[in-house]
Amino acid sequence: MTRQGWSECEKDEQRAKNWDIRLEHYAKNSHVLKNCVQFRRMVDKWAESFQFPSAGVPTMKMLSILKLSRENGIVSETLTNFHYAEKELLRKNPKFASPAAAVQFNTEKHHQLCLVSIKTVVERRERAVAALLMKKRGRGAARDYRAGVKTAMDAAVLKGREDVDAQVAAAVACGKECADSISAMKKKLEHDMMFDIYTNRLAVSNKNKKQLQVVE
Repeated sequence: MTRQGWSECEKDEQRAKNWDIRLEHYAKNSHVLKNCVQFRRMVDKWAESFQFPSAGVPTMKMLSILKLSRENGIVSETLTNFHYAEKELLRKNPKFASPAAAVQFNTEKHHQLCLVSIKTVVERRERAVAALLMKKRGRGAARDYRAGVKTAMDAAVLKGREDVDAQVAAAVACGKECADSISAMKKKLEHDMMFDIYTNRLAVSNKNKKQLQVVE
């Protein structure tokens, strides 16, 4: 945004506001992997610009960034350092009210981000395998490979859901868990199941790629 006659101070203030708007947008839309990456990149550059953890780092700005990261389940090395800086600040100043302190880390959204991340890696690797197959063995081989991946995925998800349902049913039968905890348990089991499936897919695609890279 530009306006005729703005002073340098006004321009700096507007740039700072625009930066805040962008950062919040990337955080709240971090379910799209590129937004999550961009959020972490902006935070890293911001910390570097103030030579974190130097004494010149704006404390409230750092804590507002930390709050955003917790609300949206985003983690990084820089954000972890912000967390420890907050703990040290609260230790030295027990009466200080951190805007991030009362915010619970969004585990559910973090799990979604983890799945999005590994899914992106797996699909990229499988495209590379399909491209190698097409180059070495033709379009038919690549088509059969993609169909095999889909069939294996469908079977793994079906079996995984059956296992999750069985574990949930067993917990309900025990009668020790409330409805909320059962729901949370099911979400956790479903996340772990999908993450394991994608981890296995990645291992298989890595193995296939190495085999295809061997000169025939």
